[in-house]
Parts: sequence; structure tokens; C-alpha cells
Amino acid sequence: MIEPEDCEFHDRDPDDWTWTETTALIFSVPEAGILGNAYVLARPNLGVALSSVALGQGICRQAGELDFNDCQIHLPCPESFTDYSLANGLSVKVSNAPRDYHFRYQHVLGHCSFDLHFEALHHPFDMHDPMQNALLSAADSTATHDTKGDGWATGHFEVKGHITGSLELRGKRYDVDCYEGMDHSWGPRRDVGTWAVSWISVNFGPELAMHLAVDMAIEDGTVHYRDLRFGYVTENGETRSLVFAEVEAVRVDMITVSNRIKVRDVNGKEWEFRGSAVAGHPWHSFNPRDVCYQSLHRYEYGGRVGYGEMGDIFGLDYLSEHMSRHGRKR
Repeated sequence: MIEPEDCEFHDRDPDDWTWTETTALIFSVPEAGILGNAYVLARPNLGVALSSVALGQGICRQAGELDFNDCQIHLPCPESFTDYSLANGLSVKVSNAPRDYHFRYQHVLGHCSFDLHFEALHHPFDMHDPMQNALLSAADSTATHDTKGDGWATGHFEVKGHITGSLELRGKRYDVDCYEGMDHSWGPRRDVGTWAVSWISVNFGPELAMHLAVDMAIEDGTVHYRDLRFGYVTENGETRSLVFAEVEAVRVDMITVSNRIKVRDVNGKEWEFRGSAVAGHPWHSFNPRDVCYQSLHRYEYGGRVGYGEMGDIFGLDYLSEHMSRHGRKR
């Protein structure tokens, strides 16, 4: 179970340079087709941090088409992970831990700024708690040096929330009022880049929201979605583990433009969604080892409209092994 202190840097071997802690916030302005990210990766034993802020409107097939991209590495690592400001202009403060966050950002040249409050819909989901994650296995509890994307292998929580505030993007102001997710991971991480995993979010508000992580494989140049790694649904105040997922997607330049998602929870309840992208782009800058082909999909269910990020994350070495001229798994 996630405790308030899990928002902070965790106890660790001070000699382990690979120890990593991350915070990721996804947000959107669906009516304007804007998908945004605020990401922090800290290595407290090294005293450095990486932070990436990226926003795109509509379908951006190339990285240079994103409306804003600010990734900075080798920033001084903060002393605390619950109340800090980074040298790139991003500030994060936790309240009502481990549920609520306040994210503020001011670009040094004034090209982008936001002030966003994240209010959790539920207590954070602990993928390492067998009382919460019905799929928990030894593989999910042991770091594998990133051979399966296990940046979350030592510790990880996911939480859905209501995000409100304001965004200014290159002189144009937007109100932000969306439902999305954020997370925090911690543990040893070598960032080898040999993984492929899809990070999928579906949000209709407090009544229904879900997150799932699904393995991917590239075979003969085609991306296939495989096993559910972990996932959960929060429905009218109750959070339950997912136990099955089936995912298909149509993509252009690796960016998903439509999808079909079928899931089942631990109680046997099933849902099926079909999404169409209102935004999408390649997010190259959240970690030098990866590219995230990220889309914002629109869903309809039970007479309601919802939105959610779908991020197909590939280690660059994984892509090279499967798609390059020297790739041995082409």
C-alpha cells in the first residue's frame, strides 16, 4: 500500500548510482487537441535530474512539429521530492500526500507556462501490493536492468486525478480541465533502452477511469500488443485490478491514430473502447534512451465522452534491433 512518505525520495544504497526516482504528469486540453507532459527523472545519489516539458496540438508526425519542447539534463537534483523547484522553471509540491500535487512551470524565454492542480480520484494504486494487483508476480518485483522496461520494478504507483488550471502556449491562453493520470517510480534503473511497453489511459471522470501497461513486440515491421503487465480501474470510488487486456491500434509513422481496447477486471467485469486520436506526436525528449509515440484518444462509452493518453514507448536500442539495417530481429 502506498503511504504518504512514498512521494518522497526513498531509502537506498548511497553507492548505487543507478537509483532513480521519477514523477510524470500527463494533461490535456481535449477541445483544442492539445496533449502535454511534465516529467522529472532524478538520480539523487548522483545529484542530478532530468526534466522534460512537451506539448503538441493535433497530429505532429515529426518531433519538430511539436508546439513546445523543453528537455534539460544535468539539472541540480532537489533535496526533497515533495516540494521543489528545478532550474528549468518547473516546480512541484505535494499536498494531502500521497494524493494531490501542484505543478507550475515558467519557460526561461516565456514560450510556455502552466499552473496545474492535480486532485486524486482515489488512493494511489500500488502495483507491488498483492492485495491490489491480482497479476503480481516475481517478475514484477525484481529489477531486470530494463530488459522488459522495468523502470517500475522496485516501486511504482499510479493515480488518476482531476487536473485544473491554466496553460499559456506561445502567447495563447487555455483553461485546463481534464481527467488524467500521474505516477511515481523508484528503484535501480540502468536505462539500457531494450524495452517496448504501451502506457494506456482511459478517463471518463470519477465514474470510470483506468490505466494499463501492455507489453509490445515488433515482428516483421509491425507492432503487436501482448500481455497486460499491470493495470487497474477506478469506478465510482472503487479501485480494482485489471487481469486481462486486448489492444489493437492503427498507426501512421508509429503514432496511433485509432485503437480498440478490451479489458476485464478481477471481478470479471469487462469493458471495450474504441478510440480516435485528436492529438499525437513522437516525444523523444523525456529520456535519451527512448521515444514515446504518444496520442490523445477520444472515447465514447455509455453516452459519455472521455479522453486518454496512449503512449507506445520504445527503447531506441529495441527499435535498432528490430528495424535497423543491422537489426538481428528484423
